[in-house]
Amino acid sequence: CARRLLQHGVDAVVFDTGKRGPGGRASSRTWRGHVVDHAAQFVTATDPEFAAAMQRCGAARRWGHDGRFGMLYNRVFHPVEDSAERWIGQAGFSSIADALAKDLDIRQDVWVPPSNGVRYENGGWGVVVPGDGGRRSTARFDAVVIAHNGKCAERLTSGTPAREVHALLRANFAAHLPRSPAPGSGRFTLNSVYSLVFEVPVGILPAEFEGAFVETEPCLRWLSSNTAKFGHGRAARDVEAWTVLSSSAFGKQHKAPQEFLEGTPKEAEVTQLLLQGVERALGLEAGVLASSVTATKLQLWGAALPINRWESKDAVDFVWSSAHAIGIAGDWLTTVPERASTVEAAWLSGVRLADHVAQRSGEDAGIGLGEDGGRFVP
Repeated sequence: CARRLLQHGVDAVVFDTGKRGPGGRASSRTWRGHVVDHAAQFVTATDPEFAAAMQRCGAARRWGHDGRFGMLYNRVFHPVEDSAERWIGQAGFSSIADALAKDLDIRQDVWVPPSNGVRYENGGWGVVVPGDGGRRSTARFDAVVIAHNGKCAERLTSGTPAREVHALLRANFAAHLPRSPAPGSGRFTLNSVYSLVFEVPVGILPAEFEGAFVETEPCLRWLSSNTAKFGHGRAARDVEAWTVLSSSAFGKQHKAPQEFLEGTPKEAEVTQLLLQGVERALGLEAGVLASSVTATKLQLWGAALPINRWESKDAVDFVWSSAHAIGIAGDWLTTVPERASTVEAAWLSGVRLADHVAQRSGEDAGIGLGEDGGRFVP
Protein backbone atom coordinates (compact mmCIF):
# COMPACT_ATOMS: atom_id res chain seq x y z
CA CYS A 1 0.00 0.00 0.00
CA ALA A 2 2.73 2.47 0.97
CA ARG A 3 4.76 1.81 -2.17
CA ARG A 4 1.77 2.24 -4.47
CA LEU A 5 0.84 5.49 -2.68
CA LEU A 6 4.36 6.79 -3.33
CA GLN A 7 4.01 5.84 -6.99
CA HIS A 8 0.91 8.05 -7.02
CA GLY A 9 2.88 10.89 -5.44
CA VAL A 10 1.36 10.46 -1.98
CA ASP A 11 3.82 10.44 0.95
CA ALA A 12 3.34 7.51 3.32
CA VAL A 13 4.82 6.48 6.67
CA VAL A 14 4.57 2.92 8.00
CA PHE A 15 4.59 2.24 11.74
CA ASP A 16 5.56 -1.39 12.33
CA THR A 17 5.78 -3.22 15.67
CA GLY A 18 8.38 -5.74 14.50
CA LYS A 19 11.69 -5.54 16.34
CA ARG A 20 13.82 -7.25 13.68
CA GLY A 21 12.13 -6.01 10.53
CA PRO A 22 8.84 -5.77 8.65
CA GLY A 23 6.61 -8.67 7.70
CA GLY A 24 4.81 -9.85 10.84
CA ARG A 25 3.30 -13.22 9.97
CA ALA A 26 5.16 -13.01 6.65
CA SER A 27 8.64 -12.99 8.16
CA SER A 28 11.43 -15.37 9.12
CA ARG A 29 14.24 -15.41 11.64
CA THR A 30 17.73 -16.77 12.16
CA TRP A 31 17.73 -19.29 14.98
CA ARG A 32 20.81 -21.22 16.11
CA GLY A 33 22.37 -20.43 12.72
CA HIS A 34 19.36 -21.72 10.76
CA VAL A 35 17.11 -19.58 8.57
CA VAL A 36 13.58 -20.56 9.61
CA ASP A 37 10.13 -19.62 8.36
CA HIS A 38 8.10 -19.61 11.56
CA ALA A 39 4.73 -18.45 10.19
CA ALA A 40 3.87 -18.07 6.47
CA GLN A 41 5.63 -20.78 4.49
CA PHE A 42 5.11 -19.86 0.84
CA VAL A 43 2.98 -17.63 -1.37
CA THR A 44 0.82 -18.66 -4.29
CA ALA A 45 0.50 -16.16 -7.14
CA THR A 46 -2.81 -16.19 -9.02
CA ASP A 47 -2.89 -12.50 -9.97
CA PRO A 48 -0.53 -11.35 -12.77
CA GLU A 49 0.46 -8.13 -10.98
CA PHE A 50 1.36 -9.98 -7.80
CA ALA A 51 3.27 -12.63 -9.75
CA ALA A 52 5.23 -9.85 -11.44
CA ALA A 53 6.02 -8.31 -8.04
CA MET A 54 7.45 -11.62 -6.83
CA GLN A 55 9.54 -11.95 -9.96
CA ARG A 56 10.71 -8.34 -9.82
CA CYS A 57 11.60 -8.15 -6.11
CA GLY A 58 14.72 -10.27 -6.60
CA ALA A 59 14.32 -12.03 -3.26
CA ALA A 60 11.93 -14.87 -4.14
CA ARG A 61 12.28 -18.14 -6.01
CA ARG A 62 9.78 -20.60 -7.44
CA TRP A 63 9.08 -23.59 -5.20
CA GLY A 64 7.04 -26.75 -4.97
CA HIS A 65 7.32 -28.24 -8.46
CA ASP A 66 9.98 -30.89 -7.89
CA GLY A 67 7.85 -33.46 -6.07
CA ARG A 68 8.99 -32.29 -2.63
CA PHE A 69 5.84 -30.36 -1.68
CA GLY A 70 2.60 -32.13 -0.91
CA MET A 71 0.47 -33.74 1.79
CA LEU A 72 1.07 -36.19 4.63
CA TYR A 73 -1.85 -38.56 4.65
CA ASN A 74 -1.96 -41.71 6.80
CA ARG A 75 1.79 -41.46 7.46
CA VAL A 76 2.62 -41.36 3.73
CA PHE A 77 3.87 -38.34 1.79
CA HIS A 78 1.93 -37.61 -1.40
CA PRO A 79 3.47 -35.02 -3.78
CA VAL A 80 1.19 -32.34 -5.17
CA GLU A 81 1.39 -32.13 -8.93
CA ASP A 82 -0.30 -29.00 -10.25
CA SER A 83 0.43 -25.81 -12.16
CA ALA A 84 0.14 -23.40 -9.20
CA GLU A 85 2.80 -20.68 -9.08
CA ARG A 86 4.38 -20.88 -5.61
CA TRP A 87 7.22 -18.74 -4.26
CA ILE A 88 9.42 -18.77 -1.17
CA GLY A 89 12.04 -16.30 0.01
CA GLN A 90 15.55 -17.02 -1.19
CA ALA A 91 16.75 -16.62 2.39
CA GLY A 92 13.51 -17.03 4.30
CA PHE A 93 10.27 -15.10 4.12
CA SER A 94 11.86 -11.95 5.53
CA SER A 95 13.93 -11.57 2.37
CA ILE A 96 10.69 -10.98 0.43
CA ALA A 97 9.34 -8.57 3.05
CA ASP A 98 12.63 -6.66 3.14
CA ALA A 99 12.73 -6.37 -0.65
CA LEU A 100 9.16 -5.10 -0.84
CA ALA A 101 9.89 -2.59 1.94
CA LYS A 102 13.09 -1.22 0.39
CA ASP A 103 13.34 2.59 0.36
CA LEU A 104 10.01 3.05 2.16
CA ASP A 105 9.69 5.22 5.27
CA ILE A 106 9.15 2.45 7.81
CA ARG A 107 9.42 3.23 11.52
CA GLN A 108 10.42 -0.13 13.02
CA ASP A 109 9.72 -1.34 16.56
CA VAL A 110 7.00 1.29 17.07
CA TRP A 111 4.03 0.41 19.23
CA VAL A 112 1.06 2.73 18.69
CA PRO A 113 -1.01 2.50 21.90
CA PRO A 114 -4.26 0.61 21.20
CA SER A 115 -6.16 2.90 23.57
CA ASN A 116 -6.43 6.37 22.02
CA GLY A 117 -3.25 5.93 19.99
CA VAL A 118 -5.06 6.97 16.80
CA ARG A 119 -7.09 10.18 17.13
CA TYR A 120 -9.30 12.05 14.69
CA GLU A 121 -8.78 15.76 15.31
CA ASN A 122 -9.67 18.85 13.25
CA GLY A 123 -10.32 16.91 10.08
CA GLY A 124 -7.05 14.96 10.26
CA TRP A 125 -5.40 12.18 12.20
CA GLY A 126 -2.97 12.13 15.08
CA VAL A 127 -0.89 9.00 15.69
CA VAL A 128 0.81 8.66 19.07
CA VAL A 129 4.42 7.47 18.61
CA PRO A 130 7.62 7.39 20.70
CA GLY A 131 9.30 10.78 21.01
CA ASP A 132 12.54 12.17 22.43
CA GLY A 133 13.66 11.16 25.90
CA GLY A 134 11.20 8.28 26.16
CA ARG A 135 8.24 10.64 25.92
CA ARG A 136 5.47 10.18 23.39
CA SER A 137 4.60 12.61 20.64
CA THR A 138 1.77 12.89 18.12
CA ALA A 139 2.47 12.71 14.40
CA ARG A 140 -0.10 14.36 12.09
CA PHE A 141 -1.50 12.83 8.92
CA ASP A 142 -4.28 13.51 6.43
CA ALA A 143 -5.37 9.86 6.33
CA VAL A 144 -4.78 6.57 8.10
CA VAL A 145 -4.71 2.96 6.89
CA ILE A 146 -5.11 0.08 9.35
CA ALA A 147 -3.10 -2.84 7.95
CA HIS A 148 -3.50 -4.84 11.12
CA ASN A 149 -6.08 -7.15 12.69
CA GLY A 150 -7.17 -8.65 15.98
CA LYS A 151 -7.90 -6.90 19.24
CA CYS A 152 -5.28 -4.19 18.71
CA ALA A 153 -6.85 -3.05 15.44
CA GLU A 154 -10.27 -3.14 17.07
CA ARG A 155 -9.08 -1.03 20.00
CA LEU A 156 -7.15 1.40 17.79
CA THR A 157 -10.38 2.49 16.11
CA SER A 158 -12.76 2.13 19.06
CA GLY A 159 -12.38 5.74 20.20
CA THR A 160 -12.63 7.31 16.75
CA PRO A 161 -15.76 8.64 15.03
CA ALA A 162 -15.26 6.19 12.14
CA ARG A 163 -17.81 3.73 13.51
CA GLU A 164 -18.38 2.14 10.11
CA VAL A 165 -14.70 1.14 10.02
CA HIS A 166 -14.55 0.02 13.64
CA ALA A 167 -17.57 -2.25 13.07
CA LEU A 168 -15.58 -4.28 10.56
CA LEU A 169 -12.52 -4.55 12.82
CA ARG A 170 -14.34 -6.07 15.79
CA ALA A 171 -12.72 -9.46 16.20
CA ASN A 172 -13.61 -12.91 17.46
CA PHE A 173 -11.14 -15.73 18.05
CA ALA A 174 -12.33 -19.25 17.26
CA ALA A 175 -11.40 -22.43 15.43
CA HIS A 176 -14.78 -22.63 13.67
CA LEU A 177 -17.50 -20.23 12.49
CA PRO A 178 -21.15 -20.27 13.66
CA ARG A 179 -23.24 -22.56 11.47
CA SER A 180 -26.18 -20.21 10.91
CA PRO A 181 -25.32 -16.54 11.46
CA ALA A 182 -28.19 -14.08 11.34
CA PRO A 183 -28.54 -12.01 8.15
CA GLY A 184 -26.50 -8.83 8.33
CA SER A 185 -24.57 -10.05 11.35
CA GLY A 186 -21.18 -11.67 11.61
CA ARG A 187 -17.80 -10.62 12.89
CA PHE A 188 -14.25 -10.84 11.66
CA THR A 189 -12.91 -14.12 13.08
CA LEU A 190 -9.32 -15.29 13.51
CA ASN A 191 -7.85 -18.57 14.65
CA SER A 192 -4.81 -19.17 16.84
CA VAL A 193 -1.89 -21.32 15.72
CA TYR A 194 1.21 -22.58 17.49
CA SER A 195 4.50 -22.53 15.60
CA LEU A 196 7.22 -24.87 16.82
CA VAL A 197 10.72 -24.69 15.38
CA PHE A 198 12.96 -27.58 16.42
CA GLU A 199 16.49 -28.75 15.73
CA VAL A 200 17.21 -32.44 15.29
CA PRO A 201 20.15 -34.53 14.04
CA VAL A 202 20.13 -35.25 10.32
CA GLY A 203 18.59 -38.64 9.56
CA ILE A 204 15.89 -38.72 12.26
CA LEU A 205 13.20 -37.28 9.97
CA PRO A 206 12.58 -38.20 6.32
CA ALA A 207 14.44 -36.43 3.54
CA GLU A 208 11.83 -37.04 0.82
CA PHE A 209 9.96 -33.74 1.19
CA GLU A 210 10.55 -30.06 2.02
CA GLY A 211 7.02 -29.12 3.08
CA ALA A 212 3.69 -30.84 3.54
CA PHE A 213 0.18 -30.15 4.76
CA VAL A 214 -0.72 -32.72 7.43
CA GLU A 215 -4.15 -34.24 6.82
CA THR A 216 -4.67 -37.02 9.36
CA GLU A 217 -3.09 -35.80 12.59
CA PRO A 218 -5.60 -33.59 14.47
CA CYS A 219 -3.06 -31.39 16.26
CA LEU A 220 -0.98 -30.56 13.16
CA ARG A 221 -1.52 -28.62 9.94
CA TRP A 222 1.95 -28.19 8.40
CA LEU A 223 5.45 -29.68 8.61
CA SER A 224 8.51 -28.49 6.73
CA SER A 225 12.29 -28.69 6.73
CA ASN A 226 13.86 -25.22 6.76
CA THR A 227 17.23 -26.81 6.09
CA ALA A 228 15.94 -28.49 2.93
CA LYS A 229 14.48 -25.15 1.78
CA PHE A 230 17.37 -22.84 2.65
CA GLY A 231 20.43 -24.95 3.40
CA HIS A 232 22.40 -25.19 6.64
CA GLY A 233 23.33 -21.50 6.82
CA ARG A 234 25.64 -20.98 9.78
CA ALA A 235 24.36 -24.08 11.58
CA ALA A 236 26.29 -27.31 12.00
CA ARG A 237 26.02 -29.75 9.08
CA ASP A 238 24.90 -32.65 11.27
CA VAL A 239 21.65 -30.99 12.41
CA GLU A 240 18.60 -29.59 10.63
CA ALA A 241 15.77 -27.24 11.59
CA TRP A 242 12.08 -27.99 11.04
CA THR A 243 8.89 -25.98 11.48
CA VAL A 244 5.57 -27.46 12.56
CA LEU A 245 2.34 -25.44 12.61
CA SER A 246 -0.56 -26.61 14.75
CA SER A 247 -4.17 -26.95 13.73
CA SER A 248 -6.51 -24.13 14.75
CA ALA A 249 -8.44 -26.49 17.03
CA PHE A 250 -5.22 -27.32 18.89
CA GLY A 251 -4.30 -23.64 19.08
CA LYS A 252 -7.65 -22.78 20.64
CA GLN A 253 -7.55 -25.70 23.08
CA HIS A 254 -4.09 -24.78 24.38
CA LYS A 255 -4.17 -21.00 23.98
CA ALA A 256 -2.17 -19.12 26.62
CA PRO A 257 -0.88 -15.54 27.03
CA GLN A 258 1.56 -15.43 24.12
CA GLU A 259 3.77 -12.70 25.59
CA PHE A 260 4.51 -14.81 28.67
CA LEU A 261 4.82 -18.30 27.17
CA GLU A 262 8.57 -18.83 27.40
CA GLY A 263 9.71 -20.96 30.34
CA THR A 264 6.20 -21.94 31.43
CA PRO A 265 4.69 -25.40 31.98
CA LYS A 266 2.34 -24.63 29.06
CA GLU A 267 5.31 -24.16 26.74
CA ALA A 268 6.71 -27.56 27.77
CA GLU A 269 3.31 -29.23 27.43
CA VAL A 270 2.55 -27.83 23.98
CA THR A 271 6.05 -28.59 22.70
CA GLN A 272 5.76 -32.21 23.83
CA LEU A 273 2.31 -32.61 22.30
CA LEU A 274 3.39 -31.21 18.94
CA LEU A 275 6.50 -33.41 18.79
CA GLN A 276 4.33 -36.41 19.56
CA GLY A 277 2.01 -35.31 16.75
CA VAL A 278 4.94 -35.23 14.33
CA GLU A 279 5.89 -38.76 15.38
CA ARG A 280 2.37 -40.01 14.68
CA ALA A 281 2.10 -38.15 11.38
CA LEU A 282 5.34 -39.70 10.13
CA GLY A 283 4.84 -43.14 11.65
CA LEU A 284 7.88 -42.84 13.92
CA GLU A 285 8.31 -44.87 17.07
CA ALA A 286 6.88 -43.03 20.07
CA GLY A 287 9.53 -40.92 21.80
CA VAL A 288 12.19 -41.19 19.12
CA LEU A 289 11.82 -37.56 17.99
CA ALA A 290 11.35 -36.04 21.44
CA SER A 291 14.46 -37.81 22.71
CA SER A 292 16.54 -36.65 19.71
CA VAL A 293 15.60 -32.98 19.54
CA THR A 294 18.50 -30.70 20.51
CA ALA A 295 16.58 -27.39 20.78
CA THR A 296 13.07 -25.96 20.38
CA LYS A 297 11.44 -22.55 19.96
CA LEU A 298 7.69 -22.28 20.51
CA GLN A 299 5.57 -19.31 19.50
CA LEU A 300 1.80 -18.72 19.64
CA TRP A 301 0.29 -16.67 16.86
CA GLY A 302 -2.77 -15.57 18.80
CA ALA A 303 -4.22 -13.78 15.76
CA ALA A 304 -2.98 -16.16 13.09
CA LEU A 305 -5.31 -16.62 10.12
CA PRO A 306 -8.72 -15.16 9.31
CA ILE A 307 -11.25 -17.97 8.91
CA ASN A 308 -13.77 -15.72 7.21
CA ARG A 309 -13.56 -12.84 4.74
CA TRP A 310 -15.37 -9.56 4.22
CA GLU A 311 -17.57 -9.59 1.11
CA SER A 312 -18.57 -5.99 0.52
CA LYS A 313 -21.68 -5.06 -1.43
CA ASP A 314 -19.60 -3.09 -3.94
CA ALA A 315 -17.15 -6.00 -4.44
CA VAL A 316 -13.83 -4.34 -3.58
CA ASP A 317 -10.77 -5.74 -1.82
CA PHE A 318 -10.37 -3.01 0.79
CA VAL A 319 -12.29 -0.58 3.00
CA TRP A 320 -12.31 3.21 2.73
CA SER A 321 -14.34 5.79 4.63
CA SER A 322 -14.28 9.10 2.76
CA ALA A 323 -15.92 11.00 5.63
CA HIS A 324 -13.00 10.30 7.97
CA ALA A 325 -10.18 9.42 5.52
CA ILE A 326 -9.45 6.02 7.07
CA GLY A 327 -9.08 2.67 5.36
CA ILE A 328 -8.37 -0.98 6.01
CA ALA A 329 -6.15 -3.36 4.03
CA GLY A 330 -5.73 -7.04 4.85
CA ASP A 331 -5.76 -10.66 3.77
CA TRP A 332 -9.42 -11.00 4.78
CA LEU A 333 -10.54 -8.34 2.32
CA THR A 334 -10.91 -10.10 -1.03
CA THR A 335 -13.56 -10.80 -3.61
CA VAL A 336 -11.95 -14.13 -4.51
CA PRO A 337 -12.76 -16.90 -2.00
CA GLU A 338 -9.75 -19.03 -2.93
CA ARG A 339 -7.43 -16.09 -2.27
CA ALA A 340 -8.64 -15.33 1.25
CA SER A 341 -6.14 -15.42 4.13
CA THR A 342 -3.10 -15.30 1.87
CA VAL A 343 -0.13 -12.99 1.43
CA GLU A 344 -1.33 -12.31 -2.11
CA ALA A 345 -4.73 -11.14 -0.83
CA ALA A 346 -3.06 -8.78 1.64
CA TRP A 347 -0.77 -7.34 -1.07
CA LEU A 348 -3.62 -6.81 -3.52
CA SER A 349 -5.79 -5.25 -0.81
CA GLY A 350 -3.10 -2.69 -0.04
CA VAL A 351 -2.38 -1.90 -3.69
CA ARG A 352 -6.04 -1.43 -4.60
CA LEU A 353 -6.70 0.68 -1.52
CA ALA A 354 -3.78 2.92 -2.49
CA ASP A 355 -5.18 3.33 -6.00
CA HIS A 356 -8.56 4.30 -4.55
CA VAL A 357 -7.08 6.79 -2.07
CA ALA A 358 -5.04 8.47 -4.82
CA GLN A 359 -7.79 8.57 -7.42
CA ARG A 360 -11.19 8.48 -5.69
CA SER A 361 -10.64 9.40 -2.05
CA GLY A 362 -13.99 11.21 -1.94
CA GLU A 363 -15.89 7.96 -2.46
CA ASP A 364 -16.68 5.34 0.17
CA ALA A 365 -15.73 1.76 -0.64
CA GLY A 366 -16.18 -1.58 1.08
CA ILE A 367 -18.08 -0.32 4.11
CA GLY A 368 -21.57 -1.12 5.33
CA LEU A 369 -22.24 -4.06 7.64
CA GLY A 370 -25.92 -4.95 7.92
CA GLU A 371 -28.80 -6.67 6.18
CA ASP A 372 -28.53 -4.27 3.22
CA GLY A 373 -24.74 -4.16 3.16
CA GLY A 374 -21.81 -6.52 3.03
CA ARG A 375 -21.29 -9.66 5.06
CA PHE A 376 -18.65 -11.90 6.56
CA VAL A 377 -18.53 -15.23 4.74
CA PRO A 378 -16.44 -18.40 5.20
